[in-house]
Amino acid sequence: MNSKNDEIRKDSIALRDFLNRFSNHRKTYVIDRICDGCLVPRHTVFNWARGLSRIPELHKRKIEEIFSERIFDSLTICEK
Repeated sequence: MNSKNDEIRKDSIALRDFLNRFSNHRKTYVIDRICDGCLVPRHTVFNWARGLSRIPELHKRKIEEIFSERIFDSLTICEK
């Protein structure tokens, strides 16, 4: 369970660092683009950035696709 919390924290830090690169006015525009692309409300994006909820893998890929930039670490595939 500790590993899952570390993953949530790592992803939220990556998203927060990405958002903090923008000015407050520009950050509003960026958050709106994330909301529109992922079809989620603004409070969900804020929860992701604060580490209060997990960012689903599909949403991570969509965010990276919207901005054409690598934001999150690549998905580690575990083979059985």
